[in-house]
Amino acid sequence: MSRTQIDADPRLPLTLRNGSATFLIALASLMMANLAPFIITALGALGFDPVASGNILTWALLASAVVGLGTGRVASGHLRRPLAMVGLGIAVIAFGAAAVVPAPAIVITGLIVGGAGVGAAISTSGAAIAALRNPNRISATSGLVNRGLITVILALIPLIGITQGSVFGTLALISLVGLALAAWLPNAPEHAAPVDVTTSLQIAEPRRITLAGIAILLLFPIWGTSEDAIWTMAPVLGGALGISEQSLGFTLSLSAAGGILGMVIAAVIGNRFGRAWPLAIALVLGGVLKVWTGATTDATTFAALIIAVSSIYAFAFSLFIATAAGLDARGRWSGPLLGAYLVGSSFAPLIGGVLIEWVGVAAFTLITGIVSFVVIVPVVLVARVSTGAERALARAAMRGAEPARA
Repeated sequence: MSRTQIDADPRLPLTLRNGSATFLIALASLMMANLAPFIITALGALGFDPVASGNILTWALLASAVVGLGTGRVASGHLRRPLAMVGLGIAVIAFGAAAVVPAPAIVITGLIVGGAGVGAAISTSGAAIAALRNPNRISATSGLVNRGLITVILALIPLIGITQGSVFGTLALISLVGLALAAWLPNAPEHAAPVDVTTSLQIAEPRRITLAGIAILLLFPIWGTSEDAIWTMAPVLGGALGISEQSLGFTLSLSAAGGILGMVIAAVIGNRFGRAWPLAIALVLGGVLKVWTGATTDATTFAALIIAVSSIYAFAFSLFIATAAGLDARGRWSGPLLGAYLVGSSFAPLIGGVLIEWVGVAAFTLITGIVSFVVIVPVVLVARVSTGAERALARAAMRGAEPARA
């Protein structure tokens, strides 16, 4: 975009208020997934076996995903803030009950209902990203804040002790912080609807934007499931090479740091190179590296590959969100995007385990790599429409401002 177009962009500039609300509500919405290992441990201490604990967590994550998908349209309208407040309020109560009441039925209910509550936060934070300028940089910054705070929280909980109170209480506390900030969520900017093709770019035709939005809601979870399958099966892949639990744990920690690096790169380059080419390059590299993880027989090479895969994943993840945000400043597509992603992510461990059992490690990583290659062309097309829609909106706003300036 030119400087004039940026000035005319109806999206809102990032401020401390709207940024803290958007980023911390995003943190609250994904905290349950990030605390998954601790949740399994806490449920085990309450008498649930690993299978039952996994099923409970899966249902809670699916509740988040379904609500996130179902409230996407509401989150893109004027009820964004009330929706966030209601959802996070429910989450605070439900997670709080799970933290302090030892009855198994209350814990199960609290997790599932709390998951549904933060599902509303998923859609509102995703839609809010679309309301801010430079979606590439905003989505990457959100990821950075998310990963940075999660790293701290994951380090603190074991020091306190992985218990019912500490784990579920953390979920309630983060939801409470999000609830306190919900009033600062950026609303959809005025005049943010897709513009008419006759006044702007052909590629930004409203019908194309709609098709691109539907496409990314399908492509993102498909790609994400292949990535999460690699991550969740990393212990199995590493175990086949004789990697110890301590070494694997260190590798996964470095992978988290690599993810932060990927987000930093995305934030630094912003929209300088658009979205299509960076996404295409990331998908190609990610696909090659995923296939390589199953082909290597060297433990050190495997560790380096897992770290690299995590770095590229984080970079591409932020650009997927930016692509959805660029399609519509109201957040019509970025709102339900993470909900769609969680649907696939919930089944990644099951899919990964089944594929490894049926076809073996090498074929499993080959399949996950092929997924990255298959989505390249449609993702690039969607990214081009997204960039065009963002530019068209700024051009239309600039035209609308000219009579006022005159």
